[in-house]
Amino acid sequence: MNNKNIESAVKLSETLESLSDPIDLFIVFIDLCNSTEIKQFCIESEIPDSIWIMRQKIFLSRTAKIIQQYKGVIVKTIGDEIMATFPIDTKAADIIKCIIEVFQTFQNLKSYNKGQFQIKSKATIDFGTCYDGQLLDTGIFDPISSAVDRCARLGKFVTENQFCFSDDFYSILSEQDFNFEKFDLQTNEDEMKGLGIVKYYKIVIQQKR
Repeated sequence: MNNKNIESAVKLSETLESLSDPIDLFIVFIDLCNSTEIKQFCIESEIPDSIWIMRQKIFLSRTAKIIQQYKGVIVKTIGDEIMATFPIDTKAADIIKCIIEVFQTFQNLKSYNKGQFQIKSKATIDFGTCYDGQLLDTGIFDPISSAVDRCARLGKFVTENQFCFSDDFYSILSEQDFNFEKFDLQTNEDEMKGLGIVKYYKIVIQQKR
């Protein structure tokens, strides 16, 4: 980080006037599964790091492209995970279509649709009022809110080919007459630190054969 960027960050941290106007957003996290296991396998098999890094980059780049096709905005990558937002006028069902397309797109890649290096992912969705948390002038809205925290923490309740979403997102789906009968919808509640009891819904997407 250069001196100019450091000065900008310090200036922002010293004034409450920098707090942005709140924006209602959809928040999505999509995470590549089994990355730790793949890295360990590479170590034990003396496979160079470039192999798992390429696998991760393929996942991130192709997932980002699909998200952008559905008018989503890539906020950042966090290791092997992508954080994205969708504007409030996005149809909630389209976000689910986006996630399903991500799940299924890697099945057609011969190098990554079977065996140890198979690419599978999981996702979480939420909705809420957010403030901009960016410290540098990137032009990308980096949301901070309880909805963001909740969306991130929901990730521990899903595994490969699964996604879950909060009660807030469920309410929007219901208002938009989403056809829940197409899916096996599971309802759960769990205590989350700093958030209390959180109700969420889980869907499992079956792989194409």
